[in-house]
Amino acid sequence: MRSTRPRPRHARAGSPLGAALGALVLAATAAFAVHGSATAQPAPLDWIKNGDFRYPLALGWDCRGEFVQTGQTVEGRPSGTDYAGCTQTVPVVPGTRYQFSAYMSGPYTFVTISGTGTDTGEVTLWDSGPTMKSLATTLLIGDSRQVTVTFHGWYGQAPYQVSRVQMIGPIYPSECEFPTPTPGVPAPTSTKPCMPRPTTPPTGPGVPTPTPTGL
Repeated sequence: MRSTRPRPRHARAGSPLGAALGALVLAATAAFAVHGSATAQPAPLDWIKNGDFRYPLALGWDCRGEFVQTGQTVEGRPSGTDYAGCTQTVPVVPGTRYQFSAYMSGPYTFVTISGTGTDTGEVTLWDSGPTMKSLATTLLIGDSRQVTVTFHGWYGQAPYQVSRVQMIGPIYPSECEFPTPTPGVPAPTSTKPCMPRPTTPPTGPGVPTPTPTGL
């Protein structure tokens, strides 16, 4: 007596299974054609050197005034003639966004990014209180290729504290969305503001390579 083994099923082009598989292949091909490889754009990283203050301030920051480092927190001590500030120049990719954040406490504490190349030009996180707070915002970059990060207190005020300053990106813009044309109605240029799609991050002499640690 011959044993009967089940025969493998083959999906025919005209069968529902074959049609479903064909649709999946076409969708994947179209997505790849529109958006390109998933690795075509660099992953967001923290571009601020020594922003977690694991190392001495001189590594990454240019400071003026009196400072004390305790663990991974910096305490600035303003005087009547200076506000105890530190700055750092950071490379950026035009037409992208970054997540900008910092922990801070003390009277009139400021963490600022300037030179964004947008209408506002400057974005500031600030607080005035005794408890350490986490503040964050989204930073839009216009046509600039570098920004200046600064943290400081205010003249004649008590000491302030800053910890974990981060600028994570670049976050690339979404594709522009164009609506379906309506006969007799002028087509808008887009349903939302669209920035030029950048190609590669800035490179060249003096441009540091970012790392996830902030150093």
